[in-house]
Amino acid sequence: MPALERCRRATRKTAQELAEEAGFSRRTVVRLIAEPRANYEQRARKRRATVVELRLQGLTYREIADSTGDSIGAVGRLLADARRHGEWTAAAPHHDSHAE
Repeated sequence: MPALERCRRATRKTAQELAEEAGFSRRTVVRLIAEPRANYEQRARKRRATVVELRLQGLTYREIADSTGDSIGAVGRLLADARRHGEWTAAAPHHDSHAE
């Protein structure tokens, strides 16, 4: 039986730890607490868009990391993911149209 309202996990425990505490299988715990894929993908797109926009404004990876609370490595990964998903090229013309 799936959870009625799913949300991002508020605990730092693994699914296995939660399963052992609750007496369920790990798979049951994952099924009950997993964030719906569409929600995850929407959140990931927004996060990538934010990082791309900051980069297009000329910020360095370190400045972006400080602004978003991510690590410098995560910023690099998000930018690479945005390129792979075609979000970088989609944002660049939009950004240029707002210049001056």
